[in-house]
Amino acid sequence: MIVSSGRVRAVGCAVAGLVAVAGVAGCGSSDKSKDPAGIAPTSQAADASSIDEQSAASVLDPEPGAFLHGKTTLTTLASTTPANGDANPYAVLPITRAGGSLAAGDVLVDNFNDKTNNQGTGTTIVDVHPDKSVTVFADIPKNLAGCPGGIGLTTAMVQLSTGWVLVGSLPTTDGKIGTTGAGCLIELDPTGKVAGTITDPHLNGPWDAALADNGDTATLFVSNTLGGVKDAKGKSVEQGTVVRLSLAQTATTPPHVTGATEVATGLLEREDAGALVKGPTGVALDRAGNLYIGDNVGNRIAKVPNALTRTDSAGRGETLSADGQLANPLAVRIAPNGNILAANATNGKIVEIAPDGRQVGEFYAIHDEAQHPAGNGDLFGIAVESNGAGVLFVGDDNNTLSVLR
Repeated sequence: MIVSSGRVRAVGCAVAGLVAVAGVAGCGSSDKSKDPAGIAPTSQAADASSIDEQSAASVLDPEPGAFLHGKTTLTTLASTTPANGDANPYAVLPITRAGGSLAAGDVLVDNFNDKTNNQGTGTTIVDVHPDKSVTVFADIPKNLAGCPGGIGLTTAMVQLSTGWVLVGSLPTTDGKIGTTGAGCLIELDPTGKVAGTITDPHLNGPWDAALADNGDTATLFVSNTLGGVKDAKGKSVEQGTVVRLSLAQTATTPPHVTGATEVATGLLEREDAGALVKGPTGVALDRAGNLYIGDNVGNRIAKVPNALTRTDSAGRGETLSADGQLANPLAVRIAPNGNILAANATNGKIVEIAPDGRQVGEFYAIHDEAQHPAGNGDLFGIAVESNGAGVLFVGDDNNTLSVLR
């Protein structure tokens, strides 16, 4: 368990020995022959004593034309801890449809931990306004009917064109894997009031979500991280999934599921002392209908072609990019130029990847020296600002929302 400043790191990278025991790739690679074109490890990286340190020490300056190129200004926008003490910010959601208590320029951030710092117990979503003031958008009851296991809000948060906000829950009662419930998707109206829940046999530990919205219908992709983990006694299992949910919606009726298809299966996942669970995390959909998955345990970005229309599973998906600057990727988002942005759990870096798989740049968003390597376990949700100008991200080391421009 990784601890800093009295706070449990909700996601941390396993040390090299644990990765070797698990038999999976993790936290980058020490084999420079695997580094994608453009990566120039420093001498410090070459002398590093661990895979984690090498990934953190190596440098990949953003190429001209990369979304991260020229972005050097970091601004802290606000604290994400509400009055009830919830901590460990996860999802970052720029608001695209104003209404209710939501206005243009607002950013929603949810919390995975409560004030006791137990994982899978956070119940609040805060609203960070353009003037940097903060209000509580939603405070969800801990025992919500229709959500198996309770409430622990994850990075699976989206806003539909009809104004509804959906947020995922992967709950525990004491922050341990043995008390996890299957969770659900919680439906909130634009004022933050709970309107219902979505459960489905394909939803088990919903972790992140990506949306394609067509107005009266929508397609939602949800990654799931709990299949088989509780009974595996710490061993890796190949039961992580991404499910595609077809939704029907109106402005006055909460969305409901009209169909479900697993588009990715067999993804590695396992219990983790510092992270609670590791498995398929961030998901992002590009304009061509390709779905990208942050395969955290596999230390890669997977690609599922034809994700909107396929009728079968792509298995673990094609490997778009692996190792190099990637170090336990979590959130995955699409930049305005079509590149993929991935947030590293191991070292607080945001890595930019071209659609052909080349890693074309990085930014060391959080390099808290209290962690090893610096920034380990601090970076979770990321999002592109609604105007496309910068990258929003949350920091678990100090419970804040920041922006890189």
